[in-house]
Amino acid sequence: MPLIVIRSLMPLHKLHRSIFFGPAVIVVVWIAVVATLDPAGSYPRMPQGPGLTVDEMFNVEQGVYLTEAMRGYGLGLLDLRSIREVFGQPEYLPDHPPLGRVWLGVHHQLARGIAPPSDPVAGSIAVTACARTGSATAFALTILLIGWFAGKHYGLLAGWSAALCLALMPRLGGHAHLASLETITNLTCSLAVLCVADRWSGPASPSLRSSLLAGAWLGLAFLTKIQAILLPLPIIVWALWRWRSVAIKPLSIWGVTAAVVFFVGWPWLWLDPLANLRGYFARTTARATLSVWYFGQQYQDFDVPWHYAWVMFAVTIPLATLLLGGYGLFARKATAEDHGVRWLLAVGIVLPLVVFSLPKIAVYDSERLFLNVFPLWAILAGRGAQLVYDRTSRKWIPGGVLAALLLWQAGAVIAYQPCGLSYYNLLTGGVAGAERLGLETTYWGDSITRTLLNEVVRAVPAGSRVMVAPVLHQFQLDDLERQSPILRRHGIRLIPYGTSPPAAEYLLLFRRRADLPDELRFGPVDAELRAETRRGGVQLAALYRLSGTSSP
Repeated sequence: MPLIVIRSLMPLHKLHRSIFFGPAVIVVVWIAVVATLDPAGSYPRMPQGPGLTVDEMFNVEQGVYLTEAMRGYGLGLLDLRSIREVFGQPEYLPDHPPLGRVWLGVHHQLARGIAPPSDPVAGSIAVTACARTGSATAFALTILLIGWFAGKHYGLLAGWSAALCLALMPRLGGHAHLASLETITNLTCSLAVLCVADRWSGPASPSLRSSLLAGAWLGLAFLTKIQAILLPLPIIVWALWRWRSVAIKPLSIWGVTAAVVFFVGWPWLWLDPLANLRGYFARTTARATLSVWYFGQQYQDFDVPWHYAWVMFAVTIPLATLLLGGYGLFARKATAEDHGVRWLLAVGIVLPLVVFSLPKIAVYDSERLFLNVFPLWAILAGRGAQLVYDRTSRKWIPGGVLAALLLWQAGAVIAYQPCGLSYYNLLTGGVAGAERLGLETTYWGDSITRTLLNEVVRAVPAGSRVMVAPVLHQFQLDDLERQSPILRRHGIRLIPYGTSPPAAEYLLLFRRRADLPDELRFGPVDAELRAETRRGGVQLAALYRLSGTSSP
């Protein structure tokens, strides 16, 4: 697949000069991520991965459902018979387009067939750890794409630097370990933007072929997640700036092609095109309101201060990559260089951040909603590294500094593993400084790691009930029980926190302060700490034994 993608972006005779590290990077990154995916004991001999997050199972079950349905039809999900028999059934959830979930489902089936889990869930065919391999593959392909593009446009060192900067972003690595849509969205959105940047960067206006190809990639991004709806605006602004009215024709072809790919690729829309399309976009505003913890205060997601997105962007990218990207954006090159590509990347980064700064626009989960701008920033960081190297007479100095900075970032990735989504850079003083500033220090349960679950079963008598906080949807605890061989073998039952008097002697919590009740936000009073997950000196999750209770 990576060669097919790159081949679609450039002529064959140039291919050998641009793939300067090729499959080796994919293999190394993919193995490193796949080896650290296990959330709760499905692969006990492998290193642990992030704990099960609260919404992963929706994606996994839907991915398996769609993948299994594909096997029953000659044209897969595009078979006309599948419209009502698959997409018209109550089992199908149209909250997201199907491409990302099919990607996860295919990887789930492959992983489960090749390496079956040690203790599969009784009565279920869905195993979270297996589906997580889909995000690992998407992450590796994104790194290859970013490295190739930076290398082609800015130089060999730029390609290597961009690829390594992206691979060593702890937040992106954290998402790449989850069976979620974010990493797959990064891949399809990067393809959509970089196809335009590569094919439309010449002096002439885009050809019909280039317009169709770019539109097809944009359609695939639309089929992954709604965040892709932010892509057209920066591309339209950039194209009109470059070619004025001449851009209208290729932009029209591009937009129509994307719309056709989106509609054809989602058979659910065929059932009632207008009503379903309207419902899809309306669902983004009619969903449940989420809470956000920002500088020590709880906000509703539509009422977060305007600077939230900018601050989160600045403090969740490693500082070296942040500085190199800024230099790569603004520094001029002594020789002639086409600025069109660089400014498209800049507009593609800035406009989504501006959108999430507008009043009453919901924004939450730190960087998650605008995560697709991070790969574009990595390209600018690659350009910055190349310029620093080229402008220094003693080449070993910038080379050594760059290597040291990347090793520093690699150390951060290792230190936070498997809780990469708790990472903050030196602008906050790491996660400890972020906690002092009142920023959220953990995600949706990823800090309830396999190590912590093993501590739970050692501390809690077999067959006991354990309260959990926060509980954010009705299936969260059932999913954690079913996906955790550790808890199942010990007969541990999970129940929501909140009954009075407490219904169990033990409390398991992850410190997502936006959703914890006041009495738990900074630690339960009069309770004995029995186990915890800590990174950077900060408690991310913990097991407590409560005083004055007894096991039922």
